[in-house]
Amino acid sequence: MRTSKAQRWVPILGAIVLLAVLIAGCTQSGYGPQPAMTQATMAPTPVATPIATTVSTTAPTPQVTVTILNQSNVAITIKSFTFDPEFVTVSKGTTVTWTNQDPTQHQIINDPAMFFAGGMLFKSGLLGTGQSFSFTFNTTGDFKYHCNIHPAMEGKVIVV
Repeated sequence: MRTSKAQRWVPILGAIVLLAVLIAGCTQSGYGPQPAMTQATMAPTPVATPIATTVSTTAPTPQVTVTILNQSNVAITIKSFTFDPEFVTVSKGTTVTWTNQDPTQHQIINDPAMFFAGGMLFKSGLLGTGQSFSFTFNTTGDFKYHCNIHPAMEGKVIVV
């Protein structure tokens, strides 16, 4: 089958038109005079190196001590992996009761610096949800404690 000369030139003309459009798109266009390029404007812009910074989004929690004097029993709730109240001041002879309201177990133990010569001051067993542990403070002083399973959970009983 023979093709005419015009049919043979159609793909060539199409390629030329496409090439012309691509070249036109790559050049500057616009009306009016174009600013002259100087060496300063042609120099590459320096890339800033990012600097890593750390920003604290939470303020430290202020230490709040709840004072409960002249009561024989004081309750501390364990909830959301915290002791509430975290710091409590009680009278000598007060029994403090910790009750676990978390869905996970906790174990209350006094900090190692609070050991008496005869051994530990206090340590609960594993407390499941709804379980409690009580200890009577018969000595004055500051008694720090924490959860033995979750050491970041801390509290303090101040006995006066």
